[in-house]
Amino acid sequence: MGRVSASIDPAHVERFGPHGYFGWFESVDDQEVAGALLDAAARWVEERGMTRLTGPHSYCSTQEFGLLVDGHGTRPAAFQPHNPRYYADLLTAAGLQVDFRMDTYSWHADRDHEQLSRLVRRGESMVARHGLRVRSLQPARWEQEIDLIHELMSASFRENHDMVPMSREVLGFQTDEIKQFLDPRLTRFVELDGRAVGFSMLMADANEVLAATNGRAGPAFLLRYPFLKRRISGATVLMIGVRPEVDGLGIGRVLAGEIGRVGLGGIPPYRAVHTTWVHEHNWQSRAYMALSGARPARSYAIYGKALAA
Repeated sequence: MGRVSASIDPAHVERFGPHGYFGWFESVDDQEVAGALLDAAARWVEERGMTRLTGPHSYCSTQEFGLLVDGHGTRPAAFQPHNPRYYADLLTAAGLQVDFRMDTYSWHADRDHEQLSRLVRRGESMVARHGLRVRSLQPARWEQEIDLIHELMSASFRENHDMVPMSREVLGFQTDEIKQFLDPRLTRFVELDGRAVGFSMLMADANEVLAATNGRAGPAFLLRYPFLKRRISGATVLMIGVRPEVDGLGIGRVLAGEIGRVGLGGIPPYRAVHTTWVHEHNWQSRAYMALSGARPARSYAIYGKALAA
């Protein structure tokens, strides 16, 4: 009838205080069931010294997280959770309130050609003005490239809202899990004087393949899998990072331009781009969204409540 996890991320506690997570939440539309699950999660983290319960988080804030509160009629891209509309009422009735909101965005080559082209042109102008170089991930140097992504991510996430950078071990685990969908052409590094100062990592939208199963991944699907994988037309933005010390050189514009290039079909067969979550206080990313004319495609919320002292 339902399921929930309870977890504590030591790095998050060290930075933001004694907050425990609930996650992997599923429930029938029954407040007694939902309340029992959430109470069990609250007791577990409270017994371990936590004073606040927040979620849904899939173990930590760099995996899937958030409750879908708008956009239920759309198909989620990879790393975009999905849930019935009534879940929000279950959480509210259990005493949880919205802590913050996030949105996802999507662009398609046919529908958003001019907006994406504008992003590409702005990025190209920054490359020319500052003598930057843009390159793709080198598969032959996989571990070294993941090391570099971790270094850049740790630097850029240092002051991020409500999140902490993941460890190198966790990053390696997560990228290995989705490696078959990490087209090297979709990960881009921006270099200044031979040093990487920014990156963007996108993956082929694996949900396009999953959608073809209609919930039944039987033998017929396994035979079709290689064909379906080659025909994925969307890419999902997983991470973007820029070293803080190069702020003002337009590195973010360059990365936005590279993402726009994917959406325009510049890296076949991709002709659409979807973001993961953009925090409501992430003014830089939201400025790029406004520049491209994009509107939120799906909206998420993190809920929380104080626990007894």
